[in-house]
Amino acid sequence: MSRIPLTGVVAAAIALFGGEARAFHCGFTRYPAPCVAAEQCAPVALAPRVAFRTVTEYQTEVQYRPVSRTVYQPHQQTHYRPVYDTVTEAVPYTVSRPVYEQHEQVQSYTVNRTVVDVQMQAQRYTVNRPVVREIPEQIPYSTYRPVYERHVRQVTRTVNRPVYQEQVIDIPYTVNRPVYEQHVREHTYTVNRQVVNEYQEPVHYTVNRPVYERHTRDVQHTTYRRVVEPYQEPVHYTVNRPVYEQHVREQRYTTYRNEVQTYQEAIPYTVMRTVQEQHVRQVPVTRYHTVTDYQTVNRTSYVSEPVTTQRVVQVQTGETQTVSEYIPGPVVRRTVRLPGTSVFDPCTCTTYYCPGPCVEEPCQLPGRTVCRQVFVPRVECRTIQETHSVCRPVVTQVQVPVTRCVAHTETVDVPYTTCRLVPEQHTRMVTRTHCYRVPEEKVVQIPYTTCRLVPEQHTRLVTKYHCYTVPEVHTRQVCYTTCRMVPETHTRMVTRRQCYTVPETRTVQIPYTTCRMVPEQHVRQVVKRYCTMVPETYTQDIPYTTCQMVREDHVRTVVRRVCEYVPEEHVRYVPYRTCRVVPEERQRVVRSCTVRYVPEQHVRYVPRTTCRMEAYTTCHMVPTTVCEMQAYTVCRPVTRCVPVCVPCCE
Repeated sequence: MSRIPLTGVVAAAIALFGGEARAFHCGFTRYPAPCVAAEQCAPVALAPRVAFRTVTEYQTEVQYRPVSRTVYQPHQQTHYRPVYDTVTEAVPYTVSRPVYEQHEQVQSYTVNRTVVDVQMQAQRYTVNRPVVREIPEQIPYSTYRPVYERHVRQVTRTVNRPVYQEQVIDIPYTVNRPVYEQHVREHTYTVNRQVVNEYQEPVHYTVNRPVYERHTRDVQHTTYRRVVEPYQEPVHYTVNRPVYEQHVREQRYTTYRNEVQTYQEAIPYTVMRTVQEQHVRQVPVTRYHTVTDYQTVNRTSYVSEPVTTQRVVQVQTGETQTVSEYIPGPVVRRTVRLPGTSVFDPCTCTTYYCPGPCVEEPCQLPGRTVCRQVFVPRVECRTIQETHSVCRPVVTQVQVPVTRCVAHTETVDVPYTTCRLVPEQHTRMVTRTHCYRVPEEKVVQIPYTTCRLVPEQHTRLVTKYHCYTVPEVHTRQVCYTTCRMVPETHTRMVTRRQCYTVPETRTVQIPYTTCRMVPEQHVRQVVKRYCTMVPETYTQDIPYTTCQMVREDHVRTVVRRVCEYVPEEHVRYVPYRTCRVVPEERQRVVRSCTVRYVPEQHVRYVPRTTCRMEAYTTCHMVPTTVCEMQAYTVCRPVTRCVPVCVPCCE
């Protein structure tokens, strides 16, 4: 028996079975797989033979690769910054404080007093007198005629019946009867009658007439286009480092010492003394006394009577009922596996279970029952009784007292006081102070600090832009208009008016009436009534009327008045005032102020600033790149041959 090479067996197995199914070696070696080949599940009566199948397996291998990451490390750095200290130094100095003194002085001045004279002047004016003209006009209108229907209802009520008792009373009273007397007085006055003379006067005037001419000129204008070119330029700059030095200097200053001299000065002044004088004048005074009369007045009172009515009203009512409702549950989808089958393996002579596929099917969850309240409406008819009050007028006669005031005139002596000023001359001595300043020179030592700057040279590159403009010449035509004035001479006649007044004396008769009161005694009889209320109960048929409006169309004639104005000329006398100025001499007291200076010592605090360099440390995080080897897993496929039982036909 010749040997079959292993390579040929493997190639034959690969050619026959290309799928990757379950691999086993004559029932002794079994490799699990997720599924079973279809040819293995079918029970066929074949004689097995050994073949080789290529199986690929994945092996895990650990490898390393470099990984870079950034780590921040702290880095400290020392810097220097200037610190300025302010020291306050006291410096004494002298200040001259002004002291003000008030003095009084009599001063004469002239006042122009205005004197006003009133004169009458005739003035003509035009008044528009209204003239009313009537125009008849037809206006249609509609009225609503009420149609009444009478009804009767019975009402039982109690009424207080008044019982009146009358009594006659005599009331005496006094009446002042006026007696009028007519008088006439003459009044003479002067009227300035205005006389106007009109004349014509020629007026020559010159008018400049404008004459316009149009021209055109060429205007050249230049526009500049901007061109920018960047370039690098080194810039040398100097940093000045401050160096401070202490010095002392002498400062000379001048102070002023105040010297005061006192002297007397006589000042004349005028005092106005008040002189009062008593006078009496008679003043007519009107006095009033009260007179009471009685009048009969009808007063209306209202009595409220209750009236009851019934009406039917529809009312919306209802009741609440409990209703049960079934709410089905939601529909969800679930995954169900179908029933599997039992499969016999001829290679191993065993039967195993092959599960069915998974499918999704809808499934409804159980529902729930909900109870809720439902309102069921219904309409009911109800009878409502309403009671309202009806006012009935009751008229009674009442005696009402009426008070009136009666005037009478009396003459009263009224004392009054007049006051006049009498000038009196006086002289007073005023102490004056003359203040002058004496200069003094002083020396003070003032420390000061000088700061000199030590230059340090540095260089940096600065990007600069060279900008220049390129000129471009353009030409355009401009239209312009010139105007020249041509003089023209005209003449017009102007009406001038010369107005002057002519005085005229007139006399008028002015009637006036005097009234004197003559007392008269009278007696009047007043009937007083006393009322007693007697209650009575009775039943009354009360008629009431319902009204319905019926429309009626009418036409009425309306007289419309049109007002027209007719001009009329009137003359009135208007008072006008002329004003003249009368000078008057007056005196007043003027206050003057003198100033003297008092030396005072003060101290001011001068701030002095010193500079020192202070070191401080800053810490910031510096990024550093760190490289590490990181392990990772690699899956590699490995191929090997596995013996397989292959069925073959006999």
